[in-house]
Amino acid sequence: MRKNFRRYARVLLSLSAGLLLLWLIMRGQDPGLLRNEFRNANYFWVFAAMGCAILSHYIRAIRWNRIIRAMGYKTKDSLTFYAVMTGYLTNLAVPRMGEITRCVTLSKASGTPFSALAGTVVAERVFDFLTLAGIIVVTISLQFSFLKTFLRQIFWDPLISRGRANWELLAAMLALALIIGLVAMVVIRRKSENPGHGSLVYKIKRQFRGFVFGLKAITRMQGKRWFVLHSLLIWGLYYLTVYLCFFAISATSGLTAIAGLTLLTVGSIGILAPVPGGIGTYHFLTIITLKELYGISPEAATSYAYITHATQIAVNVVFGLLSWMLLSVRKK
Repeated sequence: MRKNFRRYARVLLSLSAGLLLLWLIMRGQDPGLLRNEFRNANYFWVFAAMGCAILSHYIRAIRWNRIIRAMGYKTKDSLTFYAVMTGYLTNLAVPRMGEITRCVTLSKASGTPFSALAGTVVAERVFDFLTLAGIIVVTISLQFSFLKTFLRQIFWDPLISRGRANWELLAAMLALALIIGLVAMVVIRRKSENPGHGSLVYKIKRQFRGFVFGLKAITRMQGKRWFVLHSLLIWGLYYLTVYLCFFAISATSGLTAIAGLTLLTVGSIGILAPVPGGIGTYHFLTIITLKELYGISPEAATSYAYITHATQIAVNVVFGLLSWMLLSVRKK
């Protein structure tokens, strides 16, 4: 009971933080201009982006199935797709619970052991993390000079000018941060020798073991080329869901393909935040990037963020509910 209460409290707290970010973003914007942006949007590109999102989820199910079959279990692509979509639906309510949900769902539908499915999900997530890291490196490399100038003007120069006037305060803060870091390292090292079950150190070590397990599962899997190809297709379709929505709004229709990579990167980071459905964090990072980096007006940037996020949410809700109903009918 207490554990469930803590879980719901964390969800409520994260959702409140996301809604606070939304309020901060919307504050001071003209509602009339926002309505015009939504009214004049070209929704053909929005539906095209939705199609890419659906296809990416189906390819993700096929990729997951390859790992499962490599372990000696047989599952249908349709059942795997239903499980993936129910997992995405669950993530909208409770962050990170979708991974457990899709494993439980597929285990009941196909008879595959839950423990085996959990290991395959770790392997998937490890590769997705490495792929996202690669995309971030490519994005920075392609726009290095542009980003360098932007960061210097927006962050570095103001920080240096303020730092000269408050160098004593900055030195004290750095010293305090160094002391806190050293103390934290000593405490973590002592507790890591015999961490208690459920403690933060125990969870970190468990996550690290899962990370290593995922890497080993990928390296030992047969048909690695197909796995890599499916991964590239998934992220390519993710990119299209972001890039095609550029053409839905006139202000963003002139952005380049490289800008699409940037929005894919910051949007992925926003979705990964521990907030239900990335509400608030996705919008905040997307709007800030469009405004500060590409000079898009606040209303157009907000409209783009809402349209792209709503596209993902609509796909997850509609196909998640359909998948849940189909699995329920099949079970009966």
